[in-house]
Amino acid sequence: SRPRAATPPAHIRREKRDRAMRTPNRVVRHTRLPVWPAWQGLALVALSQVGQLRGVADRLEGRFGGRVCPISLDPREADPFVLLVHHRHSFRKFDVLRPLFSAAIMPEGFPAHPHRGFETVTYVLPGRDGLTHRDSFGCKMRYGDGAVQWMTAGRGMLHEEMWDLGGAFHEHELYQIWLNLPPGAKMEPPRVQLLGRPDSLCEVERAGEMPVRVGSYPMVELQGGRVQVRYLSDGTAAGDGNGRPGALTRSPVTVAHVTLAGGGVRHELPLPEGWTCLVYVRSGRVDVGGGTVASQYDMCYMGRTGGPLQIESVSDGGADVLILAGQPIGAPVVASGTIVMNSQAQVDDALRDYQAGAFGLPWEHTATDAEWEKRCEQAKPLARAR
Repeated sequence: SRPRAATPPAHIRREKRDRAMRTPNRVVRHTRLPVWPAWQGLALVALSQVGQLRGVADRLEGRFGGRVCPISLDPREADPFVLLVHHRHSFRKFDVLRPLFSAAIMPEGFPAHPHRGFETVTYVLPGRDGLTHRDSFGCKMRYGDGAVQWMTAGRGMLHEEMWDLGGAFHEHELYQIWLNLPPGAKMEPPRVQLLGRPDSLCEVERAGEMPVRVGSYPMVELQGGRVQVRYLSDGTAAGDGNGRPGALTRSPVTVAHVTLAGGGVRHELPLPEGWTCLVYVRSGRVDVGGGTVASQYDMCYMGRTGGPLQIESVSDGGADVLILAGQPIGAPVVASGTIVMNSQAQVDDALRDYQAGAFGLPWEHTATDAEWEKRCEQAKPLARAR
C-alpha cells in the first residue's frame, strides 16, 4: 500500500494556516470612562491604573457595570464603520448618589438629538435590559435581551434612547455602532428595523409615521454548541427586502456576535478580499491570527487582505467577541457631532435644516407621551416646508 505522508509538525501547520488567514494590523485597548454608576466607574478606573489589577477591574466591570468605552473609528481602516461604543451599566434602587448624578450631570439615557447621513445600530446583549426609544416621527418602542434596533437616519430625524429601568434583569449592556451610508442613500427617508430572537424584548408601542420593520436575525450553533454566532447582518446588501432574517442594509456588512465555549475552540468567518474587519473582545482571550492574542476589551484592526478571519479562544473560560466587517464605501467622511456626511457643505446644510425644525422639534426626556406626541404634530409643517 502507498505510504502515508508525514504529518507536518504543529508549528508548521500553524504557520501555513496563518498565511491563509487575516492578521491584525494593530490591537488597541481604548479608554474606558466612568458612568452609571459614576462612583463605581471611578473606582474601576483607579484600579485599572495598577497594572496587575487591571484584569480584576475588567472582571468587576463585566459583573457590576460602571464604565463605557467610546471608540471613534478612522475611515482609512474602519470604513464603513464610524463609531463603536460598549456600554456596561447598573442602576441600583438604593444607590444614594443616583438622583444627584441624574439631576446635576447626566440623565439616565440619551435625550432627543439629531442624526443625518448614517445608521445607528444598537444591540442589547442577551440577558441584559435595554432602552426605550421615542423619535420625531412618533414611534415609541422598547427593546432588550438580545434585540437590535437598526435605525436609518437618512435625511434627518430626532430620537431619544433612555435606559429601560423596568426590565427583568436590572443590568444593562449593549453595543452602539454607527454605520455610514453610501452617498446616494444619505438623503433617503428614515426607517427603523427592530430585530430579535424569540425570547428578546421587541415591543413597538406606537408605530408613528416612519416605516418600522419588526423581524428576527439568525443564530447558528456549531461544533456541538461550542460556537454560537448571532448574525445581526449576514454580509449581503439586502435592501430589496426579500424576507430573509437579519437587517436590510444599504451596503454589504456583517455584524456578528460570537461566543466560544472553552479553550481551543475555533471559528472561521469567510470574508471577501478588501473588506474591512474589526474584532472587539468582550471577554476572554482570543488568538486573532498570526499568533496575536487579544485580551478582554481589546479592539483588533484586521488587515483587508489574507482571506477568511479565524479566531480561537485561548482561555479555559472561552471568549465572547463582536465582529464588524464590511465592504468599504470609499467616500469622504465629514462629521459634526451626530451628523455624518461627505462634505462640509453638506454638514452645514444639515445643521441649518435641524435649526429650522426639519428634523423635528426637540422635547424634554421628562415629557409625557402626550407632550411628546404634541411636539411631533407641531413639527410636521416645518418638515414639509423643507
